[in-house]
Amino acid sequence: MLILIVRAFFLILSTASVFLLIVSFFKGKPYQNLIENLDNYDYFMKGWYTIGFFLNSIKLFRLRGKIEASLKTNAKLVFGNVYFEYYANLAWAQFLTFGIIILSVGLTICSFINDISALVFIFIILCLVIAATWNICVSKMKDTVSKRREECEEEFPNMVSKLCLLINSGMIMHEAWNVVAYGKDGTLYDFMRLACEEMSNGVSDRGAIYKFGVMTDSLDIKKFTGNVIQGIDKGPKELADMLLAQTGELWAHKRQASLQKGEVAAGKLIIPLGITFAGIIMIIIAAAMQSMAF
Repeated sequence: MLILIVRAFFLILSTASVFLLIVSFFKGKPYQNLIENLDNYDYFMKGWYTIGFFLNSIKLFRLRGKIEASLKTNAKLVFGNVYFEYYANLAWAQFLTFGIIILSVGLTICSFINDISALVFIFIILCLVIAATWNICVSKMKDTVSKRREECEEEFPNMVSKLCLLINSGMIMHEAWNVVAYGKDGTLYDFMRLACEEMSNGVSDRGAIYKFGVMTDSLDIKKFTGNVIQGIDKGPKELADMLLAQTGELWAHKRQASLQKGEVAAGKLIIPLGITFAGIIMIIIAAAMQSMAF
């Protein structure tokens, strides 16, 4: 009796989700222009994203609150100030599209299962797949920003050391910044080159350096750019002294960070070592039991 009630419940849910999927598919046609220019390689099944854009137009599924703020903040860092709203809504539309498709298929399968334990297992798998979809679609930009920030912080002490050396040798900040920016490849230097381009296009050195700090999304680099801007106002001598002091602090911080990463890596080895040890113990016990049997 219980399984029939549960199956009826899942049948109702699956019918509603499939109906919503079909309606969204046809109602989403007007949003086709929003996905025409997307790369097929980067955006899997992009032709179906119109479903998500239509669902986003419904109040119940609309992007809002902390999720909206987080997506727009990360989209602004990744795609810039012009297109960030579009890419934030695109990420949400991706999740809604794949979410409703997975939910419809999963609930339909659940409505045909006669065993409670199997039903529970399939439902747990369904929840895990939706959670993975959330992580891929919604958290993708956040992961990109985090990875980019780590890359910038990794190279940051080297960059400051080069700036310090050049400014102490007599270069002005603008010239030293250009030399360092075009002297090496990497995420941090890409942002420095963007700042150089803005300086060439008429943006003040202070404004371009400030935006450089914002784009890295690193507290240490933002603090550094703030000090650089103050140093530019105070003069070359103050700027050189500040960079020299900053260089020492950054290298000390990098050493501490390297030690912490080593401790974390050592901690991760405990689990495989524990599994290996348990396997060895089981082999010894099995061998001992076999010898006792003889």
